[in-house]
Amino acid sequence: MHSGFESPFSRIHLLYHANINAITPEEIQPEINSHGYHLSPQQVKQELDHLTSEGYLINKGSQYDIILRGKDELRSVQQHLEELYQEIVKNK
Repeated sequence: MHSGFESPFSRIHLLYHANINAITPEEIQPEINSHGYHLSPQQVKQELDHLTSEGYLINKGSQYDIILRGKDELRSVQQHLEELYQEIVKNK
């Protein structure tokens, strides 16, 4: 995936996993990269810090957990992705 598209997808993926369980950069980095991303642990931490500063996650020591605003944003993204999937993938 081109790096211009990778960042938004990886951020969504991080929100998704934080919604399941609190995550640490070291634990989630191999999972994220198993889906084709190419992020170092430092880049994962940087993305998690950005999501925290934007008010989607909270940092609890070494763990990042989703907060209400993040849950709302994730639901909105999921809805948009469903519509995009229906248009782009189902109608090919």
